Amino acid sequence: MSSPLAIAAVTAALKDLLNDGLLNHDLSSVGSFSVTALPPDRISTGQTEPNQLNLFLYQVTPNIGWRNVGLPSRDRNGVRLSAAPLALDLHYLLTAYGSQDLNAEILLGYAMQLLHETPILTRAQLRTVLGAPSPVNGAIDGLPSPFGPLTAIDLADQIELIKITPVFLGTEDLSKMWTAMQARYRPTMAYMASVVLIEVPTTGRAAPPVLKRGPDDAGNAAAASAFPTLTRVRPTVSELLPAMRLGDDLLINGANLNNPDSTQAVFENSKFGIVQKITPSSGGTGSEMTLHIPSVNDDADAMNKWAIGLYSVSLEVSRPNLPSAMSNTVPIVLAPIITVDPLEAAVGDVALTLTCAPRLRPEQEHGTRLVFGSRTIQADSITTPNVPESPDMQKPTTLTFTVPSVLEGEYLVRLRVDGIDSLPVTISGSPAKLEFDPQQKVTVKVV
Repeated sequence: MSSPLAIAAVTAALKDLLNDGLLNHDLSSVGSFSVTALPPDRISTGQTEPNQLNLFLYQVTPNIGWRNVGLPSRDRNGVRLSAAPLALDLHYLLTAYGSQDLNAEILLGYAMQLLHETPILTRAQLRTVLGAPSPVNGAIDGLPSPFGPLTAIDLADQIELIKITPVFLGTEDLSKMWTAMQARYRPTMAYMASVVLIEVPTTGRAAPPVLKRGPDDAGNAAAASAFPTLTRVRPTVSELLPAMRLGDDLLINGANLNNPDSTQAVFENSKFGIVQKITPSSGGTGSEMTLHIPSVNDDADAMNKWAIGLYSVSLEVSRPNLPSAMSNTVPIVLAPIITVDPLEAAVGDVALTLTCAPRLRPEQEHGTRLVFGSRTIQADSITTPNVPESPDMQKPTTLTFTVPSVLEGEYLVRLRVDGIDSLPVTISGSPAKLEFDPQQKVTVKVV
């Protein structure tokens, strides 16, 4: 890849190519001439106009073919590992000036023929033109760099050669450009040099030499047994339930689930940074494994340790003299458990009090709603006891709602937290039969 000097290096190479090419022809009839790379408005015209070829870079555009090559990458700490090259096409105006009749046309004709016969800047040409950087003191072997102590010699080593292509501009385009440059128009031909690839080198990181492979120089450890693979996790009681709740038994399906004694199920909630590890029940088979989610009765802190939301479930396998390893993950949702009071109310505005387990996190309060029949109601108040090192941490969240203008009838009640609804069902029988829970229905009557 090239340095940021590449744009100037291409201009210098084209200027040198034109100068040497014209010198190799017998242009004694024209007289002395020069090749420059100046803005057209800085060139003298009129009675004192010289014999001159001028190469002016008037536009730089992105190269479409290289634009999406080598996208930038960073490591997990945000340190840049690589960067996409800056791929550019350079657009030039080649203009001829003459002190006598036809001199400008002669110079332009020879220059166009030269660029027609040299459509590529070769690596050897670029190395000759760009040379080596000039030292601060003393001489150097070979031709000096046109950039003094800086060097653009790496342009000769970029992956693509630079191609020179004629661009035939219309009268309108030429008129607009010369008007914008506020210069007198002279015979002009446009060319494009493509492609220039600029990339700033990134600082590499070298690892120290390896002195031993592990604490005892034993190398990598290998285990012959197949590793567990998870395909699904669901409540054991019924595959119809869309979520788990505190106190539920879960069934994990997969392959190679043979060693529950050396395995822990890991439940992770990335939103709240929750990680809970549960040892599966004994008696697992190769394709199934069961475990129990603690209820508030099993673990008083379950009210505060868990949160309503989405969890990823994986298995952590521990083996003697080997580091623990993690299986793939499968998702499951933890739904709230609610109580509703009262279960009977009079027609009109109905005031309800709900409790929610596990407790609501502060970030969840704004999006919590009561689903009363088909109506969605915002909470009047949400109270989550939050006194550290106190039994209050083991109490549920209490919510109050006012449902306006309720007509006579029976209404199913659900609590929606982060888009996850409580499960208003009871399960009985074998096979499992789901019915609406009467403790989550409110009957409204005329008093």
